[in-house]
Amino acid sequence: MACEEKPKVPENPKKTSPEDTQQVVSGEPQQTPSEPSQETPFKDSGEAPLEEGCKIKKTILTLLLCAFVFLTGCATITKGKYQNIPVTSEPPGVKVRSCTGVSLTTPGSFELVRNHNHTLVAEYPGCEPQQKQLKHKLQGCFWRNFLICGIISGVVDLVSGASDDLVPDKVHFDFTTTGLAIESRKRSYLESHPDTTDDVRFAILSELDEKGMTKDELIASFGEPPEIVEDGKYEVFIYDNRKHKSYYFRDGVLKKTQ
Repeated sequence: MACEEKPKVPENPKKTSPEDTQQVVSGEPQQTPSEPSQETPFKDSGEAPLEEGCKIKKTILTLLLCAFVFLTGCATITKGKYQNIPVTSEPPGVKVRSCTGVSLTTPGSFELVRNHNHTLVAEYPGCEPQQKQLKHKLQGCFWRNFLICGIISGVVDLVSGASDDLVPDKVHFDFTTTGLAIESRKRSYLESHPDTTDDVRFAILSELDEKGMTKDELIASFGEPPEIVEDGKYEVFIYDNRKHKSYYFRDGVLKKTQ
């Protein structure tokens, strides 16, 4: 009778843990700690996507802000198309009317568009009405803003009028005896000099200086200087009550002020 051969038992059989059994059944191999996951590129899957989203939002906000500045204009944002013009008088309580039809009683102020010329008329009982002109001029910083903010911004400022300033930036009417004498002096000079240029005429009526003025024109605007001195090749008119109190003339023409 033949003997039955016993099945061979492999040496050191590998023990199967419950976890291994579960993985084999499910068909998904277990990942060891030394093998990084191919599906999770971030060490912390909760914080990195959030940080990336914040960067995207900041970029979008920056682009929107730049577009807003370029499309609306630098001066339009910072100054606006209107300028506040304070109006005073001596004595106070004078009625002043602007060419826009708006009136006030001094002291007060007008909100006037920057890119138009304006006329203010003051009336006081027993006196002839006094008239003041305001002219619009391109701001000195316009070209700097133009280079910084760009062509579109500059065009927007020009169209809106924010690129201009009104001169003078404040107005005073004087109905005292001294004030009436000053107004009479201005009118008398301009009536006797009809060929005075528009810029100089405006400066005289507004008590301003204009480069290229003659000595007589400056005197018509400010009156006789309290002091006249020589400074090298210049003759200097000094007015103690003026912001720029020194006016330098050469060959009878205003060259500079200090």
